[in-house]
Amino acid sequence: MRLSDSREQDPAAAAEHVPAEFAQSALENLFDVSPDAIFVTDAQGVIRGANLRAAELFGYTKVELSGQPIENLVPKRFRGRHPSHRENFNAHPRARQMGGAMNLFALRKDGTEFPVDIMLKPLQTSSGPVVLSFVRDTTEQRLAQDALRRSDQQLRSIVEGIRDYAIYMLDNDGCVMTWNPGAERIKGYTADEILGHHFSHFFIDQDQMRGRPAELLRLAAERGRVEEEAWRVRKDGSRFWADVILTAIRDETGQLTGYAKVTRDFTDRKRAEEAMMLQLSSALLANMDIGKLLAAISASIHEVVSHDWAALAMHDPSTGDLTVQILGPDDIQTVSRDGHVPIEGTVSGLVFRTGEPVLLRTVAEAVHAPETVESLTRLGMQSGCWVPLAHNGKAIGTLAVLSRIEGGINQDDADMLVRIASQVAMAVDNTMAFQRMAEVRDKVRQEKKYLEQEIDLEHHFEDIVGESAGLREVLKQIETVAPTTATVLIQGETGTGKELLARAIHRLSPRNERTFIKLNCAAIPAGLLESELFGHEKGAFTGAIARKMGRLELAHEGTLFLDEVGEMPLDLQPKLLRALQEREIERLGGTRPITVNVRLIAATNRDLAQMVADKQFRSDLFYRLKVFPIFSPPLRERLSDIPMLVRHFVDTHSRRMGKSIERIPDETMKALIRWPWPGNIRELENFLERAVILTRGPVLYVPLAELKTKAQEEFETQALQSPTLHDAEREHILRVLGEADGQIGGPTGAAARLGVKRTTLNSKMKKLNIVRSDFMKPR
Repeated sequence: MRLSDSREQDPAAAAEHVPAEFAQSALENLFDVSPDAIFVTDAQGVIRGANLRAAELFGYTKVELSGQPIENLVPKRFRGRHPSHRENFNAHPRARQMGGAMNLFALRKDGTEFPVDIMLKPLQTSSGPVVLSFVRDTTEQRLAQDALRRSDQQLRSIVEGIRDYAIYMLDNDGCVMTWNPGAERIKGYTADEILGHHFSHFFIDQDQMRGRPAELLRLAAERGRVEEEAWRVRKDGSRFWADVILTAIRDETGQLTGYAKVTRDFTDRKRAEEAMMLQLSSALLANMDIGKLLAAISASIHEVVSHDWAALAMHDPSTGDLTVQILGPDDIQTVSRDGHVPIEGTVSGLVFRTGEPVLLRTVAEAVHAPETVESLTRLGMQSGCWVPLAHNGKAIGTLAVLSRIEGGINQDDADMLVRIASQVAMAVDNTMAFQRMAEVRDKVRQEKKYLEQEIDLEHHFEDIVGESAGLREVLKQIETVAPTTATVLIQGETGTGKELLARAIHRLSPRNERTFIKLNCAAIPAGLLESELFGHEKGAFTGAIARKMGRLELAHEGTLFLDEVGEMPLDLQPKLLRALQEREIERLGGTRPITVNVRLIAATNRDLAQMVADKQFRSDLFYRLKVFPIFSPPLRERLSDIPMLVRHFVDTHSRRMGKSIERIPDETMKALIRWPWPGNIRELENFLERAVILTRGPVLYVPLAELKTKAQEEFETQALQSPTLHDAEREHILRVLGEADGQIGGPTGAAARLGVKRTTLNSKMKKLNIVRSDFMKPR
């Protein structure tokens, strides 16, 4: 607020004005005489003010700096990330020191770069939020660090010979100056990766947020030496419990020059603990059976911590809850030995989320976890400790140990459980992974065995029988397309052997060593077809009690044969199309994409082109399937193949039934050739199987009357639709009498062929005025 220009002033106001004006003047002088460059920027990163040191350090005048984006002072290689950092800072404004662990650089007007440390301080003004940026040139500091590294070369050569301890030096700000092989082995960083970076890299997020790295440096400077055990983080993100010693280093005058830090794994702290942990590890790792493993865990915990009840709570990703497995004792009946507890409202859930152990000297202290208080009070438990289970940096669950005595679990017990937890987590995680692998391996083996049995039962031959021109053309097409990975669409009437053609393509393809998987789209209900094709996760729908691999996943690197593809529901077709194009699927209820490399062969007896026109089949899927179409000819167009097929089927079924059939009558073969076989090869095989069953001697007996009965039924159906039924019936009987050479009775006579009695035929012949001269051939 400005002072009034009037000469008449309130004395009190004048008295207040003097110190305020002095304070303002002092702040402005401090701004200008500061050894650090100071910038005032708005929320958009535009410079609204700068001190003389900023102009001097960056080579601009104050007028030139005003109105510039702060990004102009950042090297080009960092500018792309700078706006996102500013947005993050504006979203969470706080005082922030940068530089120690970031290796920051600034850009002068003349294009030269120099190393800097930066401190950001947010302020609220009447015009809105602004940020004060304090920039310090650290060139001299870097040079001093280099000199210090050279002076410590001899000491470093000694330290590098020690591989069981992480021994390294820090500068005054906590930046790593030396790095020995033991540090590289324990923490995972090479010297090139970590030198010059702040040692806060090794702290967990919670400790960094609490300012623990700076606090340790302060305590070491004050006390000369600090020791602690705490969680630390390796390069790969995994945690380890570290025994840390931090010592302040001073010169002859007592001036602080840096810090020496020694870190080792907690297992090296005591020999007794080492022996116990080794025994525990041996007991746990020796058991790949989860039941035996839990028993070993229970026995090991009882040896080191006196308690009344213990349990593992393992995270179940499918439900998001924790699955509880009781470790003992066996007399506890009030809690299910394999139940579920939620993450929210429980101590186990809190420990799982935070990764930090919880010690309750009395269960009533857990006011934030009412469900835990209720359940454990019901069990009569008064105190307990929960520790996180993590393996390879991933939280997998918690371990809980409780006592019926208040204060029965103390801090020493908690520390021991923390050390045991890492071994338990490793053993449990490895055992569960082993079990999952074993289940998958067994499942694949069982499915492969099932598929092989299915092939043995349903396909009595592997070779395609026939020499007709139509079949030779089809086989030529198969030889052409089989070596490729192209999708094949086999079209043809039912029973023409489309699956045999698909198997022939698979056998001749480079994938013949892999599995041939088939799926009949017409044989599975529409609601289950998607699960059969893509698989599902446990709990994806009612009845999904276990995870199941789909046929696409099972056919990976092999061939998938989709029979009756025209019966696939419309809503499932785009999912199949995407799987073929992207070569990725997701199981029902799953969230992880699964890569599949499948050669697809589809078959149908329907006219897919007409179905596309009728909006019953997707055109994009049709064109994707019809990369290489093959038409399987019906049996009526392969008349020359019928004798070969007849002999093949008779041979196959007679051997299977233990019969010896040596001859097939010529009349029988002629009749089989004349029949149109609307069911194609499938109908022919089934008919001949029945014939072999009926045959009692070396000559095949074929119930030709069945074919004639069918022919008669067809004829009568046509006759009912004809206005000249009398003439049609007379013509049919005449044709049959001609084929029987005028013979009415006997097994090959017209009556047997027509499926009627001889007397009935004679009666019909009289009624229709049929005489011998009408059907006898001239001799």
